[in-house]
Amino acid sequence: MAPLYNSREMVSHQIATRRYRMARRAELISGTRERIIDAAVRLHGRQGITQTSWAEIGVASHVSTATVYRHFPTLDDLIPACAQAAFAAGARLPAAGELASLFSGMANPTEKLEKVIVESCRCYERGEEWLDACRREARSVPALAVAARMQDRALDALISAALGAGIGRKRRAALKALLDFPFWKSLVDAGVPGRDAPAIISDLALRVVERPGR
Repeated sequence: MAPLYNSREMVSHQIATRRYRMARRAELISGTRERIIDAAVRLHGRQGITQTSWAEIGVASHVSTATVYRHFPTLDDLIPACAQAAFAAGARLPAAGELASLFSGMANPTEKLEKVIVESCRCYERGEEWLDACRREARSVPALAVAARMQDRALDALISAALGAGIGRKRRAALKALLDFPFWKSLVDAGVPGRDAPAIISDLALRVVERPGR
């Protein structure tokens, strides 16, 4: 009886099997990592970042505490992954490469500014819990400070793209405070519906822009 496989076929079969197993293992590892990150983002937003233990993240992601530590030994390892996930879920402000699309068909700086406000409020609403935890604890967790600076630079870039260099330093600082997450959060916490926040911020921002002086 002839063998089921010749030697070449056997080698090819073994290679294909090994590749499948490696791909499957990588897929499982990736899936575990994503579950851990998703659980961490949720818990961080609900109860705070430094108040969340690895054991709680393990329970929420259905893995052992040791598995969480294996993927993310420290906060410095976990926070960048959480920031990336939160930004990917919509909490990230538009980047420089997206400005042309964001301002497509717009020439008026006021119109651009109002667009920036609408888009920033939308981002804040999508990432409210995690962004709030990030801002509260950025001073005590260096990795969070990096994420906060990313948002800060993005907001600077948006204001510059909308208004150019024609706005003075003091008015720019006031405008940035109005457009930043903490002011939006203060409105929502005071009972302002999220849908109304952009109009309120726009009204205040336009007063800053149109006010005479620096």
